[in-house]
Amino acid sequence: MKKILSLAAIALMLCVAACKNDGYKITGTVTGAEDGDTVILATVRSMLDIDTFQTTVINDGKFVFKGVQETAAIRYVIWKSNNNPDLLIATQFALENADITIQLDTAENAVAEISGTPANEALTALARQELDVNRQAQDVFLVLNDVEATDEAKAAAEKVLNDLQDQITAIYQEFITANIQNVAGQTYLTGYAGMLSDEFVAEQLAALPEDANSEEINELREVYAEKAKTAVGQDFLDIKAATPEGGELSVSEVAAGAKVLMIDFWASWCGPCRREMPAVKAAYEQYHSQGFEIIGVSLDKDAGAWKQAIADLGMTWPQISDLKGWECEGAATYTVRSIPATVLIKGGKIVARDLRGEKLAEKVGELLK
Repeated sequence: MKKILSLAAIALMLCVAACKNDGYKITGTVTGAEDGDTVILATVRSMLDIDTFQTTVINDGKFVFKGVQETAAIRYVIWKSNNNPDLLIATQFALENADITIQLDTAENAVAEISGTPANEALTALARQELDVNRQAQDVFLVLNDVEATDEAKAAAEKVLNDLQDQITAIYQEFITANIQNVAGQTYLTGYAGMLSDEFVAEQLAALPEDANSEEINELREVYAEKAKTAVGQDFLDIKAATPEGGELSVSEVAAGAKVLMIDFWASWCGPCRREMPAVKAAYEQYHSQGFEIIGVSLDKDAGAWKQAIADLGMTWPQISDLKGWECEGAATYTVRSIPATVLIKGGKIVARDLRGEKLAEKVGELLK
């Protein structure tokens, strides 16, 4: 009996050891690569900030990584050509304890095929959608950067660019919603929260699994706890700062004479802010006589650049700034993490945030009825 129990105990120990050692195996190929080329498994924050975990070489057309990943995370496989050190491909994927297959292609704009887990298959499908939108955006930027393009052509290109922005936002929302239970959806939620509506981000934070507690997610939770103070339906919070003329002005002073007020967070150096300004001007010119007012809050540091941009862009509404850049106290009050950002106020209450283009004018018209 003792011998039987001993064998059973050994079998149990082996099972436990095997379970603990279950990890990942990444099997990959690189079309257009050569045996001996280097492949790296890494975390990539930027091309100058890479943490390498493993390095291998292509052998018989393949590369393999093995290991154990405690918590699923987004990582990168980086292929480097030995013949051309400047030639490389960095592909993101979800590193999970599973058998994962990665097929890289050195052809320009090729999408890597990643399979083995739902998160990786979702990332592959998303990459195809991103590539399609990026190709369309490249054509738009050719027009916008063409010095010979007419004003009409550039205006049309601006509209297409805004439509593409809406399209990629919708794609990310769909992807995050479908994958919020895995690392892929969670990474895109934290990475792209700045371009998504507060309502959507708050909904997805509430849908997160209980064990989702990465540093990025916890930081986003803290941000949205602050954002709740200036969410739609809350009383607006006052901001006071210097005017371009050297005086001081507050949001409450401007709000006192407006039926609908918009706080517009922007900066002279912000390209998207400049591209959005014609739509803001159009809404102001259409509805100002009916009680629509704007107060601009600039995240500039250079007073000269700030004042010049106000003149160049034809912004005739009140402006304030503490010239602290991203340390702007007004931006912190409204938890602004990306610009342009807007806050619409009526009757002392925040009624909408971050509307752009035609949607802004439509909402203002609706509020003034």
